[in-house]
Amino acid sequence: MQRREYGQKLATALFETEDAIDAALEKAAHLIAAMSSVRRENGLSAVLGSHAMTGVTGAVRALGEARDQIVSAHHALQTAAPLVGLGNVVMQGVGAGKPEEDSPRPTGLKVAA
Repeated sequence: MQRREYGQKLATALFETEDAIDAALEKAAHLIAAMSSVRRENGLSAVLGSHAMTGVTGAVRALGEARDQIVSAHHALQTAAPLVGLGNVVMQGVGAGKPEEDSPRPTGLKVAA
């Protein structure tokens, strides 16, 4: 297998993993919204299902951490690419585009006055 081919194989698997984590976050957020809506629409106590909500929000936290870890792995693979002769190769796939290094990045939520 040529370097370009194995680089693309790894890139495809990486992009698919990143996409799957984001999809799982979306689904979990939808579940949280549905649980909250059903409770409120039916006038149920917030105590009912509290442990379930804690479980789902814990899963979201874990998915957020998994997303951070896969982004770290992405950067590590990007750093390793030149060492195996893939320095100037652009890989194809969903999520292949990256922000410019000097572009402004969000720093978090701002508190409104």
